[in-house]
Amino acid sequence: MTEDELNLLHRYLDGAITSEELESLDELLRGSADARATLRSLATIDAKWQEIAADEAFGNAGERQGVSRGSGTTASTEEPAASALPLTAVRPAASHNSRRHSPLWLALTAIATALVVGAFGWFRAPEDAPTETRRGIARVIRIEGNGTAGKDRTVVDRAELFAGEDLVIQQGLIELAFRETGVHVIATAPLKMKLDSNQRVSLHEGQVKLVVPPQGVGFVVDTAQRKFVDLGTSFVVTASSNGSDVLVLDGLISVDEHDGTSEELMREGEFARFDRNGNIKKRSPSRLSQALPELSLSATHPGDGSLRGVVLGYDRPVEAVKKKGLAADVIGRELLPLIHSGFKDRSHLEAFKQGEPVSFRGIAGAFHEFPDQTGLAPYSRNGGWMAWYHGQVIPPRAGRYRFWGYADNHLLVAINGKPVFEGSRRDSSFKELGIARTDNPALPCLIARAGFACSDWIEVSGDPVRLDILFGEHGGNITSGLLLVEREGETYEETFWGQPKWPVFLTEAPSADEAAEFQRLVDHLEQKTMGSFSVSEEAVWKAAE
Repeated sequence: MTEDELNLLHRYLDGAITSEELESLDELLRGSADARATLRSLATIDAKWQEIAADEAFGNAGERQGVSRGSGTTASTEEPAASALPLTAVRPAASHNSRRHSPLWLALTAIATALVVGAFGWFRAPEDAPTETRRGIARVIRIEGNGTAGKDRTVVDRAELFAGEDLVIQQGLIELAFRETGVHVIATAPLKMKLDSNQRVSLHEGQVKLVVPPQGVGFVVDTAQRKFVDLGTSFVVTASSNGSDVLVLDGLISVDEHDGTSEELMREGEFARFDRNGNIKKRSPSRLSQALPELSLSATHPGDGSLRGVVLGYDRPVEAVKKKGLAADVIGRELLPLIHSGFKDRSHLEAFKQGEPVSFRGIAGAFHEFPDQTGLAPYSRNGGWMAWYHGQVIPPRAGRYRFWGYADNHLLVAINGKPVFEGSRRDSSFKELGIARTDNPALPCLIARAGFACSDWIEVSGDPVRLDILFGEHGGNITSGLLLVEREGETYEETFWGQPKWPVFLTEAPSADEAAEFQRLVDHLEQKTMGSFSVSEEAVWKAAE
């Protein structure tokens, strides 16, 4: 396959493919067995296990043989060609380390997979040979909590799951992938689900989110009320004794009766609830613009009680090296020294053009016009822009908090100089910082299949803390983001389909006009994705005087 063809597969799995590229992908998959096999490997778990095994093999074998990854040093010039090995040929033994795995579409590319297979085949020592195990129809990527499969068999990370088994999860969540179809599933407890075959599951209780690649079209989720048949999409199904719900995140599904007759088609943004008798209540996406609303209020002229910031950009075009079809993240990389210094070393900021002083008004909605509103324009759009807010804030109450959100492209929160939350897209240089985060695909998100990201719990007292927030775009001006905060033990209102309305993170109470703008955004989110947030003065982290 050519590099352009491999990039096409990667863009599809990452959710960044255009309608024109989708036509090219369809033609490629129909005509190329190699393309179909590669896509299947990317969409299933095998490539992930190879990547994990290669990382471990590089660390262990590299120490034994004096090889360091990325050093350019090799142990031999006779390394077997990666293409000579089938992508499913290498099966790593179970790791002794406990790892949390991010969703596959954020981690894998065809090129990396091929390199990993070759590298692992070279570095694996005889004593590291994997143990032969019987292959099931699906494999567990990770489980958080406890559960059983079949006849009370305990489910663990990387466990094989077989046709006809009942999967029961008492608490937590499980992430798994089907081998032949490449269907990726996140399921939350309490869960009772039967794995009927490569193409079908029966959901008795719980919530599942599915991402179905082209080779998995026709996958069925069967509930007591209806059968939901995938037609190339991502969707969420919930089942309980009261009935079942379905929300289409992307693409198209068919809602069928159990006798096989097709009742109707459902499209992106549509939601349906079926009671225990099969009666339906349905919501359709808004007929308003699907574009995310932008807050029209200016963020300049900060007041005495405002958390202050500055917007950074470039005066002239930036030389950005293209990588896998995407522009390199220059602005994010240039700000890494600032982050590494605990936000103390500002010497690298001299290279940037700065806009007017700004006040933090929250991160919510689109920010396409932000550089113009904050006095940064004219600036070079190909270099992107970054807003840096910093100062002392006082938490509402002592306790444990965690941040929720996402951004296109950059979002980072630090407390007392230490980064605690990173909600950026995969192409952000902030990924190099290795900040702990959990992706929640079952919570709909406008720009990322991974769904909402959340931080680990952070404990604070009622004393002031140093707060630093970075938010911005690595190239162009099409930007959006959402930053929310949750307090442990707090009870929040939920949306119609069950997402908590965590408060938007603010450092001062909104004005009446701002509150109206936030409500307009909430209305849009609830109709578009069933997502939401709340605005609460009790959740404000006030800027210290």
